[in-house]
Amino acid sequence: MVVIKTPRLVTFVLTGVVFLTGSAPVIAQGIGHGQPPLDPGRRSNSGSTTTTQPSSTQAGTSSTLLPAGSQTGTLRLQTFGSWLDTAGVSAPGEAWVSISSAYWRSPSLREVDAPAMGVTAGVARRTQIGVSLPYYHVTDQSGFASQGFGASYVTTKFALSESPRIGVSTSPTVEILNWSSPEIGRVNFVLPISLQTSVGTTQIYGSTGYFTRGSVFGTGAVEWPATSKLTLAVTMAHSYSVVSDPVSDALGVARHRTDASGGVYYAATPGVVVFTSIGRTFAPIDQTSGRLAVSAGMTMNVSGIVTRAPRTP
Repeated sequence: MVVIKTPRLVTFVLTGVVFLTGSAPVIAQGIGHGQPPLDPGRRSNSGSTTTTQPSSTQAGTSSTLLPAGSQTGTLRLQTFGSWLDTAGVSAPGEAWVSISSAYWRSPSLREVDAPAMGVTAGVARRTQIGVSLPYYHVTDQSGFASQGFGASYVTTKFALSESPRIGVSTSPTVEILNWSSPEIGRVNFVLPISLQTSVGTTQIYGSTGYFTRGSVFGTGAVEWPATSKLTLAVTMAHSYSVVSDPVSDALGVARHRTDASGGVYYAATPGVVVFTSIGRTFAPIDQTSGRLAVSAGMTMNVSGIVTRAPRTP
């Protein structure tokens, strides 16, 4: 039997984030991780848009915002989800903590996630765990506002191949929404697989998989080191709802969504990386499309040696 000794600081941080995750209110999910711009109990005949894209990369976990679906009363509309990850896994005892904020805007509402917290830790060879949780602030076009702890993600990541030519990993994840319905329960799963390779100094990676609440996705990223400390990144994500819904069709809600973004990473020290990104929905362009998504934050090493630069696009 292998005994894993997790550093005390890592145990404390993970326990704190999991405690906050467990206390998330059971309310409707919002854009990145919060509830929609309505109180289901007060305005159950109103429509809202939901979005979620967890992004857990190499040595850090964060979340970025991509449109993900909607809910109208008790009728289920299209649901989307995207996941982007590298194939790298932290070494045993290596742990990273990230804190970030994000702004997302569509014609129907706007959301600010602040703070969004994330933790990853290597617990065994080729195995790491991660937890992410945001605090959201949502305002719709009528001025109705809401806030609270949003959807959280608990991830176990396994490196299937660590070959320098092509790395492969899988990250089965529990998605804990802060709302539920007869069609979509509060607890769902994400089943992604990620691949990574390099061309010279340029890193190329992407993910594909399935959200059990009814979405398949394909995402990709290219990273180019402009200097020894500055890295530029471009990402693209496509999500498709596998659930047929006549209500969505009648309202003109498309069954697919394509988003793109550009980002910058700055390694202040080997154990501290500052990042920012900006993006939007490119197709389709409708009332649920993200017209602007901006995020920024920092991720830092809190335990163990630094085996790879953190990535939290």
